[in-house]
Amino acid sequence: MNRISLYCYNLLFFPLLLILLPGYLLRMVRRGGYRKKAGQRFGLFNHQTLHRIGTGRIWIHAASVGEVGVALKFISEYGIQNPSARFLLSVTTSTGLAIAEKNSSERLEVVANPVDFPFLTRRLIRRFHPAALLFVEADLWPNRVEAARSLGIPIILINARLSVRSERRFRKAKVIAAPFFNSLSMIILTEPEDRDRWLSLGVRPDIIHLAGNIKYDSTLSAGSQPPNLQKKLGWNLEDPIFLAASTHEGEELEVARSYMTLRNLHPTLRLVITPRHVERRTEIAETLRSLGLSVALRSEHQAQPAEILLLDTTGELSSWYPLASVVFIGKSLSCSVNQGGQNMIEPLQVSNSSPRHQRTGCAVLVGPHTGNFEPLATRLCEAGAVLRVTDAEQLASALSQLLTDPVRRNKMVHAANAILAPHQGATQRACNLVTECIRHSVLREQNALNF
Repeated sequence: MNRISLYCYNLLFFPLLLILLPGYLLRMVRRGGYRKKAGQRFGLFNHQTLHRIGTGRIWIHAASVGEVGVALKFISEYGIQNPSARFLLSVTTSTGLAIAEKNSSERLEVVANPVDFPFLTRRLIRRFHPAALLFVEADLWPNRVEAARSLGIPIILINARLSVRSERRFRKAKVIAAPFFNSLSMIILTEPEDRDRWLSLGVRPDIIHLAGNIKYDSTLSAGSQPPNLQKKLGWNLEDPIFLAASTHEGEELEVARSYMTLRNLHPTLRLVITPRHVERRTEIAETLRSLGLSVALRSEHQAQPAEILLLDTTGELSSWYPLASVVFIGKSLSCSVNQGGQNMIEPLQVSNSSPRHQRTGCAVLVGPHTGNFEPLATRLCEAGAVLRVTDAEQLASALSQLLTDPVRRNKMVHAANAILAPHQGATQRACNLVTECIRHSVLREQNALNF
């Protein structure tokens, strides 16, 4: 990014922050955890934290839950390849921060993402002097990039995402976008089709590399099993479970209607709803109860018999996938206040080795709006690996068919695995590229000192 563009960015950043801050704070209050490490968002770190961070860590920035998942996968694999490496993970959202903190250790320090003020950012980059600065997917911060570049620190975009809409937007400002992206040391792509999009923005081909999508790299297992709630809820362990994952406002009602349609045909069917934003638990529970349905909240430790479990806790969703017969992925129906889809890959890949539920993956349903996961979502649907539905009626029909046809459910998972095969090993490939980039940077610095 040239100096004029950076100056304009900083000129607009503070007024925009003031305009957006009230809404941001309101969301933080509603979601909870907003006070957690609040000072760090303004560059305020206590002496103990500064001492733990030290210098020379690999600084990775992740915006929210999905990006945190990618970052943690990368950190795990990179740590295996480079046992002496240490990491600093900054996270923007309180939900993502809570998940990241569960994985903190001496090797991994987790912090709330500091706001991108120029003077603050320069101070932190100099103070931490990271071995490399990594951004996950798309959440780049110009002042952080510039501060790292000025010190010769490698700047890498991993699991890089560039949608068609973003490409159009950047092409309108190509004179600004090209220098900014070319100031990065490396851009690691998830799909070969994305290469032409980045090149159309004027990005140098020598910094573009392909590794595959870390999100789709199958390193998932059943992990810790969810607490034994079925008996407390009045459910049998053999009862089929319909899991509605990462739902947004408007979708819970459609899911509930589908469930009500199927109760006569499948009287043992159980419903678990996991809202994307757990602060909506009260309004969701009230909506479901207004339909005459009994609801239990996971956050209420004394579970009572109920038809529906509302999973309003953080970090437990993946442990419920192995128990589900069919999963619906939210943020994808037309009735949703937000659209674009959520991660549909995790339930397709999750495995469970318990004798009762021994299998890999489960059948997945999505709505028509999966733009955040294109073109992969369309490929999966065209191959029969994932089924699209448009409303409660179609959702109920597809769900009923799948519940009575385990062979078809298994075929869907096998079809998905065939499409996802190119992404296997993506994490390791990305780690190799980052290692090589850091190594070249160190060699350049050593050569400069010799001269």
